[in-house]
Amino acid sequence: MAKTPVSTDITSAKNSAWVRWLPNALPAAGYITLRSSADRDIKITKLKSPDYQRITIYRTVVDGETSKMVEVDDVTVPGKGEFALVPGSYHIMFEKPTHLITPGDNARVIFFLDNGTVLKVRMPVRTSPELY
Repeated sequence: MAKTPVSTDITSAKNSAWVRWLPNALPAAGYITLRSSADRDIKITKLKSPDYQRITIYRTVVDGETSKMVEVDDVTVPGKGEFALVPGSYHIMFEKPTHLITPGDNARVIFFLDNGTVLKVRMPVRTSPELY
């Protein structure tokens, strides 16, 4: 069985990837800035992780004084641009860890792209964005 090729068009911005650790295996949010060197837009169509049973992208939507999280099917990294998943906006939800996850670990994430390639990233798990 052939392996899916790894993308050379998408990378993560230095020190942008991290997962906010929460105790008791609560759902955790992850953040990353993706950069594209491709001339065309690239869509992220699916996410997987061997460390979590469910991993999805959500967007925080504010309506007046209330906010809610809305699951999105895909996001697009613009050609020669970047797409940021950051607190209060788009973010990755990590649910149901497959093993004990603690600060200092790395969550392995596979981003499936619409051009048939993947981006593999290790996202540090920590309690605060300042802890590099």
